Amino acid sequence: MVQPQILHPNTQISNITRQFRDAASRLQPGKLVKDEDFTLFEAVGALEIGDPKMDSGSLVFDPDLDEELGLSTVATAEETVWLMDELIRREVAWHMGYPLSQTLFTSVHIERLLWPVPRQLTDARFDRGDPVATRPPSLILDVFQPYCIGLIKCCDLVLSMITSEHYYEEEDFATQIYNRPLLHDFPVDEVLVMLQNARIWLHDSSLPAGLKDALKARLDLRQSLLGLFQSCALGDRSTIEHLDRSIAYIKMVESSAILGRATANEAFTLKIQRKLASSVPPRPMVAIERPKAFDFLRQLITESTIAFQVFDITASGDLLVAYQTFMAQSPQPAIYVRALLQSFLTCHDAVLGKFAVKDFIAQDIQSLVRPIVPLLDHGVGLDDTATDAKFHFCSRLDSFMNRCGHSFLNLFRTFCLNRCRVRRTLCHAALEWDQIQAEAEEMDTLAQSLFREEPMPYPPGEELTLSYSLSSWVYHHKLMQLRIVVQTGFELSIYAPHEFTEIYWYLSFLSSTHLSHLERISFFVSSKQLSAQTSPNAVRETLRNLYRHFTWLKATEAMSKALHRVLVVIQRHGQLTNPNPAYASELLRYELRMRPFMHLSVPEPIDVDVAKDLASLRNLSDPVILQQASQLIQVARKAWDEVMREKWHLQPLSRTEEVKSSPNTSLGATRYGVVEREWTKDVQNAMRACIGAGIAISTLSKAFHEGRIAAVKVEVPPVGHRDRWHSSWPVPRISG
Repeated sequence: MVQPQILHPNTQISNITRQFRDAASRLQPGKLVKDEDFTLFEAVGALEIGDPKMDSGSLVFDPDLDEELGLSTVATAEETVWLMDELIRREVAWHMGYPLSQTLFTSVHIERLLWPVPRQLTDARFDRGDPVATRPPSLILDVFQPYCIGLIKCCDLVLSMITSEHYYEEEDFATQIYNRPLLHDFPVDEVLVMLQNARIWLHDSSLPAGLKDALKARLDLRQSLLGLFQSCALGDRSTIEHLDRSIAYIKMVESSAILGRATANEAFTLKIQRKLASSVPPRPMVAIERPKAFDFLRQLITESTIAFQVFDITASGDLLVAYQTFMAQSPQPAIYVRALLQSFLTCHDAVLGKFAVKDFIAQDIQSLVRPIVPLLDHGVGLDDTATDAKFHFCSRLDSFMNRCGHSFLNLFRTFCLNRCRVRRTLCHAALEWDQIQAEAEEMDTLAQSLFREEPMPYPPGEELTLSYSLSSWVYHHKLMQLRIVVQTGFELSIYAPHEFTEIYWYLSFLSSTHLSHLERISFFVSSKQLSAQTSPNAVRETLRNLYRHFTWLKATEAMSKALHRVLVVIQRHGQLTNPNPAYASELLRYELRMRPFMHLSVPEPIDVDVAKDLASLRNLSDPVILQQASQLIQVARKAWDEVMREKWHLQPLSRTEEVKSSPNTSLGATRYGVVEREWTKDVQNAMRACIGAGIAISTLSKAFHEGRIAAVKVEVPPVGHRDRWHSSWPVPRISG
């Protein structure tokens, strides 16, 4: 038995081993002992006491931990440069998702400013307790201290932005501040004055020019970051000139980092973790490499500035494209930028600060289906005798618009999540939109009786039917989300290569269903009945909008069908076959992949046997399948060409003149049009994947005619490989 060691002579220890054994001997084997005041958390914590790997307060192996943290108020200019750069490295690590306990809260200077919690801004000082009038001027107190206060206030603004929007703790960001408010109650203007005074102090100092410029650049960068985050918090648009200056500051900071020299005193330590109110074990310190940190800052400032380009958008459909495209960048924008884009949806209690939610959703419905229902002025078109029905319908319509408005805005927010969460959230949203579609059909039925809509034969010559405009709008967005769920699965490498055949078949099924739905909408929009009630220009605008969706879906349908046929032939000849592990089956795998779609009313779920039969193309020979694939890939190339000829936005932007205001900036027009750049790159990559599919079809056809198709080598490049032309379009590479 290990004898207890008395570490502190004044501590009285009572040995309760005998009493504990006696009590334990009276318990029956397997009996559960439960104490309401001794929870699982406390039990696990008791096991961790004294373990230096788990107990941050353990002093067993480090007697120096009892010493008070030392903080020197004297440092050279070189050491001050180094301290500022080290804080930047840890600030970037925090932006990337690491907790403050491993990043900025390892700094003894930050700890001194934040603890004890300052009651006023002048209390946030390194030399607490010393009279301000008696201290001599120094770089640490007059320059580095304001810099640290500015950094803390930047973190406060970032934290406020992120926590006010949708995010995922630990996945995206660590919000724990360990009972140390980040100077939240103090205004930004006072901090900016401190930074400006520090710059004046530097200007009047006798430091060498190189070091003086290096310190000024770091103060200017901090002031620029603080101003940017304040503008974002207020919803004010930052200028391109401000962005240019910020990028220039980063370049100056990066080039002068070589001047820094580490301090002799310990400026960063894990000892501070013992003082933090935390339930997690000690964790190592994290600091991002300087080149990566500066690249991250450059991207953060750029994207936070150009994110305000979405305020130029005047149509809801264009805004959805912009959100989807902006957030699909690689690497994905930082969590702060994603939260900023979400804040635009409620800026000044309106979408983009200018659209009421009801107007916003009404615009989207009008631009797509042109319903007979007056979405905003409910009384238009109703008879005087329909008073009771009118009030009932208006009440139902208001409720429906509010329900749709919430779900529609959540669609924009969903694209601002991390890529894994985008897919997961859309899977859940599909069921919500399925319920909304059922409600929309009820609204359409009420509207048809109130507004006396005349049925029309669709398809022409078939049975009479009605437009069902509202439910058609809902169904369009639901199908779009289902298609994104499937293609995001390719991007996230969820599917194994042997599953691509069935997945491409289902993608073509969704695209075909969506195309048929758009054709139906186009028929009723262009009908004489609706054209008589709506201006011809509005009808043409809606048809143009539908055509843009149609061309994209046509390219998707043709390309997915072509790749489906390529993979069918490949699997028929023993390539990319199912490994058939003992723990899996075709039924279980099908249920897993189709789980997001199995509980929808429309499109109706497809039985596994039916899906397997349709995807196998068992009634077609290899030559016929390859010929179809060749024809389909040509259709896809023409459709992508047509997509490329169209701009990403249907309505003109409202501030295109800003591109001309700074033609000689380092950004140029390309960076200003980030959505156009990313959208164009996405379409171009899809076209490259289309060309790659054409090459694969030609190689496969040649191998088949030469009788060596069974000997070809097939591999699917992973995401990120140079031969993976598009992350959502995996194309098999065939050789041999």
